[in-house]
Amino acid sequence: MSNRSKRTLASGARGAVMLTALGAYWMSQGASPAGMAPWALAFTALFTGITCYTWWYYGDSPKALALQAKTEAKKTQRLGQ
Repeated sequence: MSNRSKRTLASGARGAVMLTALGAYWMSQGASPAGMAPWALAFTALFTGITCYTWWYYGDSPKALALQAKTEAKKTQRLGQ
């Protein structure tokens, strides 16, 4: 499996776990599903955006590759290698 796929799946899984945890917490506090819907949709949109950005960032577009190279250069410089 490619690094891009692994990172994207991990990002999506983190979002799903967070949504499940938030939903369980809200339900334990007595919230109704109708009251949770707007917040759940907002968090779903947020985590979907993060997952899509992860897919793009680890992709092959020139802009994404330049951003990765810049990040890697900063990391190398910071470590003093």
